[in-house]
Amino acid sequence: MTDKEKQAIFQDLYELYQEGELGDEAYSWMKSHEQQFQHVVIGNEQGSALIEDQNDYNELKRMKGFIYSLYFFFIVLSIWMTVWFYF
Repeated sequence: MTDKEKQAIFQDLYELYQEGELGDEAYSWMKSHEQQFQHVVIGNEQGSALIEDQNDYNELKRMKGFIYSLYFFFIVLSIWMTVWFYF
């Protein structure tokens, strides 16, 4: 088994390993490879946090654009109604 395959297995089983839901054989395998692949799991957690932050930023940016478009709509509507009322 290559290191990439071992790393993929470690990543797949890591959450179960932390929760203690693995069998004895899988738990011992994870324990023996923990030092080797721990950095990969930590890097993935940090990467997913950055992705979530980026998604939150994009959502806020989209909501800000929507609010500005509503402001623009109400200003145009107010001007149109004011002009229409006086004629």
